[in-house]
Amino acid sequence: MPAVAPLAATITGYSVGLFIHVLAVVLAFGPTFAFGFFVAAAEGSSPRSVPFVLRTITNVNRFMVTPGMIVLLLAGIYLVSDADISLSETYVSVGFVAIIALFGLVHGYFIPRGRKAEELAERDLGSGDELSAEYRALSKQMATVGQITGLIVVITIFFMVVKP
Repeated sequence: MPAVAPLAATITGYSVGLFIHVLAVVLAFGPTFAFGFFVAAAEGSSPRSVPFVLRTITNVNRFMVTPGMIVLLLAGIYLVSDADISLSETYVSVGFVAIIALFGLVHGYFIPRGRKAEELAERDLGSGDELSAEYRALSKQMATVGQITGLIVVITIFFMVVKP
């Protein structure tokens, strides 16, 4: 008799779709929770690296977050259709509202503001080693909106897992 019983797994289209959906969440949004730490560390210990950090964050938003959100949305649509889940289910509605809001925040707020912050930092550092009050105000605003965005992600994950 084996010490460990063999496991039988049933792999379905739905389970693969769910895996892709969860993986897209991790890959798209996981890195974003560190953005504030990266910016704060650069501002505090190496102001000259701030433009590079901001440019990197913009690139992550464009080439990781955006494709991840697209995959997330498509996998979510597949899951709803495959399992014949009603769009009126609260967790489904929350998910759709959240992904639309997140697309809007990334492309309507973070990418343009990130570019503006990068321009301000480059301007400020071109004439010394200090970041201006204008840059700091924008950075603070972006941090606040980033926290709200993170909260949207966390609340959405809660609804997806708990399905209240």
